[in-house]
Amino acid sequence: MRKEAQYIIWGHVALVVFLFWYTFDLITLVYDDTANYALLDYELNPHDGKLDRPQIIPKIIHQTYKTEEIPDIWKPGQKACVDLHPEYQYILWTDEMARQFILEEYPWFIPTWDSYPYPIQRADAIRYFALLHYGGIYIDLDDGCERKLDPLLTVPAFVRKTDPTGISNDVMGSVARHPFFVKVVDSLANYKHNWLIPYLTIMYSTGPLFLLVILKQYNRWGNVPEAGKVRVLMPEDYKSRPYLFFAIAPGSSWHLDDAKFIKLLANHIGLAVFCGFLIAFVIFTLEFLLYTYVTSGSFKRLRKLCAKVTMSVGKYFLLNSNSLGFSNVRSMNKRRSRKDSNLPQPSFEKDNTVADVTPTIPLLNSITPVLTVRETTNSIVNLNNIKASDMV
Repeated sequence: MRKEAQYIIWGHVALVVFLFWYTFDLITLVYDDTANYALLDYELNPHDGKLDRPQIIPKIIHQTYKTEEIPDIWKPGQKACVDLHPEYQYILWTDEMARQFILEEYPWFIPTWDSYPYPIQRADAIRYFALLHYGGIYIDLDDGCERKLDPLLTVPAFVRKTDPTGISNDVMGSVARHPFFVKVVDSLANYKHNWLIPYLTIMYSTGPLFLLVILKQYNRWGNVPEAGKVRVLMPEDYKSRPYLFFAIAPGSSWHLDDAKFIKLLANHIGLAVFCGFLIAFVIFTLEFLLYTYVTSGSFKRLRKLCAKVTMSVGKYFLLNSNSLGFSNVRSMNKRRSRKDSNLPQPSFEKDNTVADVTPTIPLLNSITPVLTVRETTNSIVNLNNIKASDMV
């Protein structure tokens, strides 16, 4: 196999490993385990109509809108929730009220709050903070109440399942300081990314997809205590049975053109599959063009040119280290080692002659005369033939 092909293959392997690691949480969404946490019929609809378990979620209804002027289409649902629950506290979170609450109670989140590009992201965030701080039940304005919500107050926390998979954040409930919503709030800043497509950016930063990923992480190891579990309200209890809890009015006011396009693809599966194959064909074509280029002579010449340029730049820096402020590099190379620091250093003359060396020769009478020997590169002095008369 050619070396270039090996580089491409290993590059793709590294890319696949990175993408698998980065999207692991999304991959785990393929397995839908929400049925394991479903709210059962006997819990929501006792036969005698009396709840045999204590209500632990506070009796508070939270809703959000940008101002107190709610559109007429949502007023009947809002009125029904208020009228059915006179003993409940009702809080309508406006944009101004929500920011002031975050500023006073969670000031560390204000930079993230103010940097959200879409208002719906702040509307999503405030519902998580409200449930974390006060507890209660959050209900979207387009989800009107059809019956008393008391049966939902008997569990520590709950969310609503959507069809065919996933969960929604339009109806949620919990006790105050529930560990799941602690994790949700703590994760908001880390998931604030711009994915270029507004719909995907909203869904994966604060919306239902974000909430589902955090729920998957929360339940991943299966060691959640009973008081910390998050139960799931199934679709049949949400909108299809005679004793349903909520009525759905037209909503999704935050959807932009990209969301409409995605829904269009969902309604035309054949077109979506064709576009997928078309994108795959374009990718494989680009891969083939890349391989043919890296195996061509022009790429080899470019690689050699880059190598020469790199070597030239390296030599330039080495030769001009003094003028570029790297004079210490040469001085470091000239330093003597520690063990040789006390030895005299020979000096060399230009005529290749060696400087005078004065060895010490021990004599029988313990007198140590000094012998001066002149050595050149072309002559060798035999110290064994030196006579005493030659000594100075």
